[in-house]
Amino acid sequence: MPFIECHISAGLTTERRHKLIRDIVQITHEAIGSDPKIINVVLHEHPAGNLSVSSRIEGETSSGRS
Repeated sequence: MPFIECHISAGLTTERRHKLIRDIVQITHEAIGSDPKIINVVLHEHPAGNLSVSSRIEGETSSGRS
């Protein structure tokens, strides 16, 4: 029973979140053959300021300060 956690920046609409979940289930089904009925997906939404991407934090300049 696959259990997939996906951490994303907050702000997606309900429609986009639902599409993301459906796409994750479909791709997982195609990749490993699990029945979609047993594929579990949890989205964790985080404010942009709580994330670091490529060692950069939202709102900081290249010197590391706002």
